[in-house]
Amino acid sequence: MDEKTGKKHTLSLIERERLTLSGVKEVFSFDETLIELETSKGYLDIGGEDLHIIKMNIDDGDIIIEGSISDMNYHDNQGAGKKKGSVMSKLFK
Repeated sequence: MDEKTGKKHTLSLIERERLTLSGVKEVFSFDETLIELETSKGYLDIGGEDLHIIKMNIDDGDIIIEGSISDMNYHDNQGAGKKKGSVMSKLFK
């Protein structure tokens, strides 16, 4: 179980239009075509069109995303300094 969120990482995709995630540690960036985040099982990129985060509770590690989801890709590391701090940390500098 993840120490920060207290939840296992789960992923539920319905009709490729609604994605529910748990075990999320941080959201690094998001726009209508790409959402980059960190889960307890690695870094996850979610690609698609018209993507919107409709619920985000990082304290609980839960996120719900809606839109046309076309791909999801896990990475074991951040890679070449691409991600430098979460969206929330950038907002509250």
